[in-house]
Amino acid sequence: MILSDILLNIDSSWSVKEKVRYIYVEMCKQIKYDERFSYSSNPKMLIDIYYKSVSIDEDISPKVVCNTANKLFSQLMNREKIKNKLIYKKNKTNKIIDINDVACLFYDEEGNEYYTNIAGDIENCKFGLKTTYFGININEYEEAQNVSRITDEELSEIDKKTGLIKQGYSDIVFKLLNNEVKNTNNFKKFLETQNIDTSQLTRTQILEYKMKFLNKYIKFRDKSAGTSEMKKFYKKLFKSSAIDKFESKAFKSFDYVKEEGEEVDILLLIAINLQTDPQYFYYSDDAQSYVAIRRDELKEMLKGYSCNKEDGDILNINGISSERKDVYEK
Repeated sequence: MILSDILLNIDSSWSVKEKVRYIYVEMCKQIKYDERFSYSSNPKMLIDIYYKSVSIDEDISPKVVCNTANKLFSQLMNREKIKNKLIYKKNKTNKIIDINDVACLFYDEEGNEYYTNIAGDIENCKFGLKTTYFGININEYEEAQNVSRITDEELSEIDKKTGLIKQGYSDIVFKLLNNEVKNTNNFKKFLETQNIDTSQLTRTQILEYKMKFLNKYIKFRDKSAGTSEMKKFYKKLFKSSAIDKFESKAFKSFDYVKEEGEEVDILLLIAINLQTDPQYFYYSDDAQSYVAIRRDELKEMLKGYSCNKEDGDILNINGISSERKDVYEK
């Protein structure tokens, strides 16, 4: 990955905001968040990842964290002679090394100051969603309390002008999917149009059909996304779409980690306790989605892994009984 190639497609007539926006989105499409930094307990490796030397002209690994991502973003703006500044604040998470969170400010032709945090938008840009941290005016950085805001409408116009989007963001598709499967009664009607007998469907079967439907119709998946991006996207998608307001009470996610030297393997798991027995799903790299797994298979898969959350062991989660036990029975 040589990030300076992004600059080859910048039009010299574009405004500063247009140039920075193009760099931001295109860079997000090429980088991945280094999930080892979220899960490793190896202090040396964490330090090496955080302080890794990076250059926009070198063929570097796409895996980055907030420090390296914002440094690369700053280098790209420097090459375009765009004034910018890296800013720092104390990290509030319980990290085993002492680090700062990093963001970046840039300045337009009139000297207006804008806040960005590229590491937080990798997932959004890869899946064509609206960005969360570009040009916002609410943040926790002391040096960025007087920044200007770029409206959603202006960002949309910039993205269309620079060719980053053709018509609209995939958020629209995301919302349509939500509406399509969220209402269980409507979804059962959809299944009936597919010649599926819904008269005796269990909650688990309904959920499985919802997930299959989502997997089939998600056309905006980015196969270059890393584990971190896929995890966030699919968990958000399944929890907000496949799970209705009653089912969501029984939804729990788990991260299991196996660490050997500098190798960190992560299992992303979901348990949905619809009645008395949980339904388990794991994130499959091959399928690029969460897929169902039996309890005995999961128990075997978890050998050598430890849970990375305070929710407890996924195989011993507390039972959550539903107050609408017979909701899917006719």
